[in-house]
Amino acid sequence: MSVTRTSTLIAGALAAGLALAPAASAQSTSSKLDISGGGTTLKLDSGTAKALKSLGVSVAPTGRATAGSAGVRFPITGGELDPASAAGVIRHTGGLRLSAGRTRVTLSDFTVAVNKAPTMSARVNGGKRLGALVPVVGKARITRSGLGVTVSRIDIHLSTKGAAALNKTFGVKAFKPRLKLGTATVATSLAEVRFTGGQTALALDPGAVSALTSLGVAPGIVGPAVANPDGSLGFPITGGGVNAKTLAGQIPHSGGISLTKGGTVVRLTDFNIDTRKAELTAAINGGTRAAILSLDLSAPKVDVSGRTVSVGNVTGKLTQGAADALNAAFGTAAFTAGLTLGVATVKGEIA
Repeated sequence: MSVTRTSTLIAGALAAGLALAPAASAQSTSSKLDISGGGTTLKLDSGTAKALKSLGVSVAPTGRATAGSAGVRFPITGGELDPASAAGVIRHTGGLRLSAGRTRVTLSDFTVAVNKAPTMSARVNGGKRLGALVPVVGKARITRSGLGVTVSRIDIHLSTKGAAALNKTFGVKAFKPRLKLGTATVATSLAEVRFTGGQTALALDPGAVSALTSLGVAPGIVGPAVANPDGSLGFPITGGGVNAKTLAGQIPHSGGISLTKGGTVVRLTDFNIDTRKAELTAAINGGTRAAILSLDLSAPKVDVSGRTVSVGNVTGKLTQGAADALNAAFGTAAFTAGLTLGVATVKGEIA
């Protein structure tokens, strides 16, 4: 029997014996990532502070905003951000209260929108939202630290509407459009991890290797997978992403493994890790996709170093369908559900 004919029969056996799985869903092409928290700190411009004092206008934080040596901090409640360009929308809670005698005005719940024409709106006295401020990001600096993105050196100016509203409230003409209120630093925590590359390393279980050897089945690699110096098999990560807290998501790969006995070759490629289902699916001989491993995610070891997120101590075990299909393909009863194939470590490079 030809190798091609044998591979076709094996693919059919696997498709019949395994629960079919859909291909990995397409990841969002958007460059913006959801924000889970953080804070924006505004340091009041010294010249503006003196001008306000001369007008008898005091400035104080309100709500959940807090004052410190670095300025007034406004907690971030959500939004989305492009880590590369700082484009996006960032929502806050807390605010500033400007007071002169019995006259008070509160600007709160700031929303910063950074696009071609950046804006910064606020609720006025808890009511309607006004585009009172203008963030100037021309000199902004973006830095990354683990899963956080910090955007510093953002100048905050009064808008035309903001200046008019303050002049009317306090009965003055001192507030001018483009008046610099201060400089802001936005420090965000991202809600998701999006991968741009990296590798998942699979350290084959010695027991599984011995079992395969005793059956005359030789495991191998399918490029661009590689054999790592430590003996593990490395599969390139091609994209995907997970939730920063729960690790729920999908991680697609290229390359794969081959199982060979005589002229019979089974290729399992293009792995996709689905952490929601705790399973790994593969394309069988380049065709049908099926779940071949169940993943033990009960005690993952998670580490963030620079722009690399590592998730280790993930044990992969054969599914019942995979065991039945491999037994049929190689004419044996040695493959059993729950057989440990190895321990995986995902090392993804983050966007």
